[in-house]
Amino acid sequence: MKQTIRYFFILCILLCAPLLPGCAAGDASVWREYKVFCGMSSKHGEVSEDAWQRFCDRHVSAAFPDGYAVLDATGCWRSERGTTARERAKVILVIAPADARRKVLSVARQFQKEFDQSAVLVSCSKTKTDVVSEKSASGK
Repeated sequence: MKQTIRYFFILCILLCAPLLPGCAAGDASVWREYKVFCGMSSKHGEVSEDAWQRFCDRHVSAAFPDGYAVLDATGCWRSERGTTARERAKVILVIAPADARRKVLSVARQFQKEFDQSAVLVSCSKTKTDVVSEKSASGK
């Protein structure tokens, strides 16, 4: 009986494997959507737009020369007093291969260090991407 269950299990894996392309752990072809949430308030005051731009030029553009996006946001969380605290924030959005995680975390650590942040949130999720361009639209 155990042998039959084992063969059934192996058969299920073999039949389902073609339905799961790119899902293998560590597969560089699997893309991720990384978001780095950067609070723009620090113990030393607000992070200026000039300081933010210098940070992006030095660290984010260097880590992701193929591109990224920056979104303006408002960060909200429960303060130590139990009230809702709010601050201006920037969200760095990067679509990159799964192996880019170290670069993303390095950017987050650099922001935390440079702007004296107590924490920087980083989120990551699998994503499926398509690039619509002149070449893809014309069928070339």
